[in-house]
Amino acid sequence: MRRMNALSSCGPFLALLGVLYFGLKAFYGFGTPSFGDESGHILGGLAIAKGDVLYRDYIDAHGPLIFILSWSVSLFSDFHHAYLMRLVPIVCTIGTSVSVFCSPALQKNSTRFLAIGMWLAAMGAQWSVQAFNMDSYWTVGGDLLGGVIALVILPLLLGADIGRWQARCGGACLALLPLTAYSFAPTAVLLALSVLIGRRPGSGSATPNLLAGAGGVLAVYLVWMVFYGDLGGMIAYHFVANQFYYAPYIDVGLRALAQSLIPSLRPDALVQSLATICFYGGSVLLLVASRQRLAVLLLLGAILMTQVRGALGFQDGTFAIGALTLCVLMLMRMTQPREIVAILIAGLFCTLSVLGLRQATSSPYDMSRAQQRQVGFHPIHENADVGFVKVIQKYSEPQERILVIPYNPDVYIYAGRLSMKKYHEYLPWEADYARHPWFGYERDLCVDLPANLPPIIYFDDYRVWGRWSAADYMPCVLKILARDYQRDPVEKSVYIRRDRLDRDTTKAGNPALEPQNTH
Repeated sequence: MRRMNALSSCGPFLALLGVLYFGLKAFYGFGTPSFGDESGHILGGLAIAKGDVLYRDYIDAHGPLIFILSWSVSLFSDFHHAYLMRLVPIVCTIGTSVSVFCSPALQKNSTRFLAIGMWLAAMGAQWSVQAFNMDSYWTVGGDLLGGVIALVILPLLLGADIGRWQARCGGACLALLPLTAYSFAPTAVLLALSVLIGRRPGSGSATPNLLAGAGGVLAVYLVWMVFYGDLGGMIAYHFVANQFYYAPYIDVGLRALAQSLIPSLRPDALVQSLATICFYGGSVLLLVASRQRLAVLLLLGAILMTQVRGALGFQDGTFAIGALTLCVLMLMRMTQPREIVAILIAGLFCTLSVLGLRQATSSPYDMSRAQQRQVGFHPIHENADVGFVKVIQKYSEPQERILVIPYNPDVYIYAGRLSMKKYHEYLPWEADYARHPWFGYERDLCVDLPANLPPIIYFDDYRVWGRWSAADYMPCVLKILARDYQRDPVEKSVYIRRDRLDRDTTKAGNPALEPQNTH
């Protein structure tokens, strides 16, 4: 009895360690450096909370779900507390960990505790290394995929009974995947086909509950969009602009996918290598355990479809979480009859995950752990001590909007200013879209900027991806800057509208800021 009691306590103990480890990593994740995509989501959430309409006033290429979630946090935060947006991935990840614990694929509580301990330990090890801590749709998409796998797909394929709430939550996760990013729609379709093919005679009640969960969240989404979004704009700026104008600029396809599935010991590829090994291991175990081979292949194809960009950095987040969920649940499913084996495998898995990723460099910063420690803990928020912020706040009022180009949403957050309506950036593929807008959804900075000149333009004349300069795709903006704006003599990226500068110069009597041509 003593031996059995000791064994039974291993699962809860490992789960507790996993929770504490993940909690520590989640806390430190609030203070890692910001990244442009994340800052755009934060800015969008704040803008919508202040009255902007998504895809009409605040336009971004990403899907609506990340902005809905960011908006929900923005209801009780502001520019001073922008770092609170990182609650979004934390809450979503906690939800998926609960799904792993409650998965019908596992029958023993001891195994459930081991599974959640493994899952949280691996997530904690990757949390800030692979930018899972950021307010990003990659993490949210991975959590939704993990929820569907844990609550519905694996139980069906393994012949387990699915409860009503598990089916409804799984259906909700499935419906939300395409709203996270339209590129996840093929994954959602393959998952739905896997469910249809994997049904067995006794699982008929699962389908109505799946549909109920999916229908419920879609209804909530549509109501939200009626008040805070533009459905036509979502099609234009999320689907059309991405599919037909952005896609040619990136490497997407089977070749990129295949290359990313080759494990490597390079520091920048360690996280993706762990995900790949998890995917291979979970796939083999599932093929052995399930008779529903076609449904299994559809599931595996669905997971792979999230990695068509072949990314090794933060953009593999959805694939990594999906592969991790598959592997952990299958390892515990196969070993649950033998508790000692399950404990040993769980301990080994956690050890390899935590220690194996210590040499990984972080994405998207490409920094080692030592370099990350040197950077320190710096939550993103409004910061009036930054030089360019002082200039922006001097020549603009808090309620006024500014423009930052080509792309640096951090500036808005540091300065505590919203972006010019329709534009928080302007990049080469957006200039391409401007020449061929979709059904009246026009977005051309050369047309809109002269009609509504913001008091401040922050212009950093760098080459996008090292290739395209502003002169290549928005020469009109350079002409406007030369004609209507004055470059600050100290903060070279800050351009002040001439009439605003004339007014303030007269008041201050400062000859150093008198208008002069610099172009």
